[in-house]
Amino acid sequence: AAQLTTALVNSGYFIVVERAELTPVLREQDMAMQKIVSKETAALVGRILGAQLLVAGSVTEFDQRAGGGRLRLGFATGMLGGALGGESVNGVVGMDVRVIDTTTGQVVQSHRVEANTSQSGISADIILQQVTFGGDAFNKTVLGQATRQAIEQAVMFIIQSTEQMPWTGRVVEVIGDQVYINAGASAGVKPGDRFMVTAVVRELTDPDSGALLGIVEDKRGEIKVVTVQEKFSVAKARTPFQVTRGDLVKVPGP
Repeated sequence: AAQLTTALVNSGYFIVVERAELTPVLREQDMAMQKIVSKETAALVGRILGAQLLVAGSVTEFDQRAGGGRLRLGFATGMLGGALGGESVNGVVGMDVRVIDTTTGQVVQSHRVEANTSQSGISADIILQQVTFGGDAFNKTVLGQATRQAIEQAVMFIIQSTEQMPWTGRVVEVIGDQVYINAGASAGVKPGDRFMVTAVVRELTDPDSGALLGIVEDKRGEIKVVTVQEKFSVAKARTPFQVTRGDLVKVPGP
């Protein structure tokens, strides 16, 4: 999970929001609410970013096998145990990855990735109970190399599966003719970008399950970005129309 998070951040395609380790963040905010920490350094409450998509998955295969029929001489020193010999060692890592829509809870994409690597000569056969995952020693083994390849495949799958999904932002503030949106340079927004502003007028739910099936939107008008900060942008309406905090911001269609 940690390696996949790092790879997604480094891809530059996504704003990655922490979900697995939120407890320390919430504890820090709770300390601020109870005035345990100073006002000047207290964490602001209610500023955790929402996510459009969740990435979930499981490691379904994590195995190494020795090939050939030569005699091996075993050794076990330091963090790694292993074997010395002329035979090859094969590493196999498989993962099932799912992309989940946070609005509906629907699994929009699911895919299995698998990577196989091998080494010969002085083998990288490891004793799993003694290994430090993610460390330099692990990364040099067949399982470390297979893990890295599987992570790269998973990132490519997530990128490809989300390319056709429309990006959505929000209007956070309207001051005069200036429209502030919750996406800036870190989201790839640039001066001159145009966006369509829409308002949700109705939610469509399944009468049996209560599941959200979709939304009905009312197109309000188009805005053009004039200035960009790291986490937000300022835009102006191309033609006058009513803009309200919370309105959706989307890339206009062709």
